[in-house]
Amino acid sequence: MDDVSVRFLEGAADAGTLRRLYDTVIAPSFLPAEREPVEKLSRVLAADELRGAIAVTPDGEPVGALFLEWFADIGAALLCYFAIRPDLRGQGLGRRLVAAAAPHWRATLKPHVVLAEAEDPDAPVADDDGGDYGDDDARLRLYAGFGARRLPIPYLMPELAPGAGRQPGLLLLVVESDDVVSPARDRIRSEIVEGFLVRYFARLEGGDRDDDGRLGRLLAECRRAEFLPLLDLG
Repeated sequence: MDDVSVRFLEGAADAGTLRRLYDTVIAPSFLPAEREPVEKLSRVLAADELRGAIAVTPDGEPVGALFLEWFADIGAALLCYFAIRPDLRGQGLGRRLVAAAAPHWRATLKPHVVLAEAEDPDAPVADDDGGDYGDDDARLRLYAGFGARRLPIPYLMPELAPGAGRQPGLLLLVVESDDVVSPARDRIRSEIVEGFLVRYFARLEGGDRDDDGRLGRLLAECRRAEFLPLLDLG
């Protein structure tokens, strides 16, 4: 796949490309409850709350993606929708996306922390529709290879579409963090994690969702101490 290049999405100008990417890369890689409607992705991309790096063939066809949800007021970022078209998985495109996108976003955004979500290999297997949504273990190994560490909190994903429900059984990872929030490699300030969670759930769910108590428990874990430990991935 030497002819595949990486470029960055340009908001509204890339609406057609985003639609093709959603249909051929994102939809086959994530359960319906794990992806937002493409119309919502288009809106947040145009609002500069979401950044996207895509792998494209010479004729402009998108074959891979890595997105970043950006929370500018606290300098926090979340990597998301990291996926490769099913027939091209296992050929190193994921690493190429990270190698191109990470330094660009690091230089332009200067985040205090970059987070990611991953399936918890120790969690019960969730019901699905029988589709092949990629190798969750491979995605976790890739993050581990980049030095990601996990937070020991009972993480769950916000509800991404009405009626989809929140998704438990996930890990919240710290891919990288600076000295401001991580004065030592094995810990991170709880305040930045709590601030991210509050903003992330509010952005995805709005302010009118009845809390089921799980978000409250998650935030309470962040308030127990000034720092949360960062644990190596097994």
